Amino acid sequence: MLEMALAAVFVTVALVAIGGRTVATDRPVALGFVPLEETATDLPCPWCSASTREVDVHCSSCGQPFG
Repeated sequence: MLEMALAAVFVTVALVAIGGRTVATDRPVALGFVPLEETATDLPCPWCSASTREVDVHCSSCGQPFG
């Protein structure tokens, strides 16, 4: 009888400890569809090899203008 009471206490403490955890993030995470154009990289920067997109007018890493 005492063993069952102790087991119930341990299980309750474990559930409270696990259930009370929260994860804090710096910014909210948007769940949903992200268009391919926003995530795809076209070519690396010829100066620093950083990822760039076709709509970029300059490299976001080194600042060199394109075109």
